[in-house]
Amino acid sequence: MRMAPQQFAVGLLCLASFCGSTSMAMAADGATQTIVFLRHGEKPEAGLGQLSCQGLNRALALPPVLTRLFGKPAAIFAPDPSKQKDDSGTSYDYVRPLATIEPTAIALSLPVDTSFGYDDVDGLKAALEKPDYRGKLVFVAWEHKQIVDLARRLMTDNGGDAKAVPKWHGKDFDGLYVVRITRNGSSANIAFERLTEGLDGQSESCPN
Repeated sequence: MRMAPQQFAVGLLCLASFCGSTSMAMAADGATQTIVFLRHGEKPEAGLGQLSCQGLNRALALPPVLTRLFGKPAAIFAPDPSKQKDDSGTSYDYVRPLATIEPTAIALSLPVDTSFGYDDVDGLKAALEKPDYRGKLVFVAWEHKQIVDLARRLMTDNGGDAKAVPKWHGKDFDGLYVVRITRNGSSANIAFERLTEGLDGQSESCPN
């Protein structure tokens, strides 16, 4: 039986689509996903949901540090700033993490995904586990206690030791929590590492 030209063309397109999706899945399999968690910069005494001048200076100095250490990410996440957070007894729109990572996103010509509130760890975790980010580099600017919770959950879910993720101290704005996940089929290996930005001691005066 002879196939019509239209049927033959459709068959080739379907085959190409199948092969393309299969090769993408194979490429992601065995590749390492690197998730870099960073805390927002320094904050003012009253909180205000905002950065201090020192925190702003950290944010402005951050782009070359992150790209030197890790390269350009496939995606950047920060909390939805409209989700309010308590600061010194008053609730404010929580803009600190987004303000911290914005200079990096601008320098790299990348959008920032702010789909999730700062306490929606389940939503953020589900997003990071999507096939789109397997084998990719992702930056996550977030609230430090939520970072610890999420990093420990990722460790547990991928065969690691949650105890490897230490407490994030309240005065530490320089830390980077790095989680690397290598997936092979249904199995996964995970590793945790704490690095630093090396940006402590920024000026407490805002740039002119």
